[in-house]
Amino acid sequence: MAFDAYHAPGGWAGDTREDGALLRSPRRGPTPGRSFALAAYLARWSTCAHHDLAASDSQSLSLAALLRLAGPEDMKRWRNADLGYADPRGASWLRAAVAERYVGLKHHDVLVSAGAQEAVACVLRALLGPGDHAVVVVPIYQPSELVVTSLCAADGVALNSDRHWALDLDHLASVIRPNTRLVLVNFPNSPTGATMDRTTLAGLIDLCRRHGLWLVNDEVYRQTDANPEGAIPPVVDVYERGISINGLSKGFGLPGLRVGWVACRDRAVLERVLAIKSLLSSCLAGPSEVLAHIALRAEPRITGRARATGRGNHRRLRALLDRHPERFEQDEPRNLAFAFPRFRGREGAAAFARAVASEVGLLVLPSVLWRSSLAPVPADRLRLGLGRRGSGAALEILEDHLQRRSHR
Repeated sequence: MAFDAYHAPGGWAGDTREDGALLRSPRRGPTPGRSFALAAYLARWSTCAHHDLAASDSQSLSLAALLRLAGPEDMKRWRNADLGYADPRGASWLRAAVAERYVGLKHHDVLVSAGAQEAVACVLRALLGPGDHAVVVVPIYQPSELVVTSLCAADGVALNSDRHWALDLDHLASVIRPNTRLVLVNFPNSPTGATMDRTTLAGLIDLCRRHGLWLVNDEVYRQTDANPEGAIPPVVDVYERGISINGLSKGFGLPGLRVGWVACRDRAVLERVLAIKSLLSSCLAGPSEVLAHIALRAEPRITGRARATGRGNHRRLRALLDRHPERFEQDEPRNLAFAFPRFRGREGAAAFARAVASEVGLLVLPSVLWRSSLAPVPADRLRLGLGRRGSGAALEILEDHLQRRSHR
């Protein structure tokens, strides 16, 4: 089966409790401290799961298909691609293409990284220290939370599942301390699909501005938002201390390029981020930079195809949920890459996920894998990936499994 950025067999395995069950990867022994629950779960179950309904990226392109989208200038770059070390910031022409996505930014305001998660980690390390405090809105990709909690004190603010995953600004304001330095968010959110409306975004920015806080938003699911016309702008566009992070892995379906970026108006901060990044990946591969530029120039064609796939799979999922109301609560489509329905079965979401993996080789993700040490995350949900062409066939396998269980 194909894996997305979450699928990391052999990585971060260890003492990971998933709904009370100890998951220990056969590849590695226990890891001291908290481990990456999602990666450990995938390392445990991917060996017996042959059908993927877990991935959150869009259907990928072959190298040949991507090159067919290249213009003459990019084809020339491709033929002459240098396999030596590249500019640690990213090629100026690639950063310029990224900067065009934002209001008033130039290539100097962008730093390219080896995937969006490296960008998140480097930004957090550049801005936070032992004497600081941060606020993390959860659920969020666990490695991001782990970076924060390894650097400084932190409080979590959970999205409200009873209010369509709304962000409670009063709650957020109540946890701000005199030494709070930043707020970390992920909108559009994974696994919930939640977005902020413009009023909430304006209130969040006002709160951050009054306290002099950085607002860091992981925006990697922006291209798969179910309602792009009503989407909020990137935070770097509307707040002087807003930092937008994105990449090509999710909406573009190109995780193999390992291209992400940071967009920030404060160039001194970008220099600190660059210093941190230089301890890690140093620079991108030259061919990846060319391929990333091709993808950005062909964005409407690439993401339009991905969005059509996601819409079709959401229709299939809605029909399945309607046929099994005793097992699932209907889920409003919020993001075309995935869904997050509530599971009503008596065995619970985590046990059901283990059952479909072991019995029919179907990989789905229970929401307990997004658990947080900072705030509660509901454990009665399943994150279902819908961005790939194979998701339709995987839904059929899920349907067959549900029907067989209903006849027992």
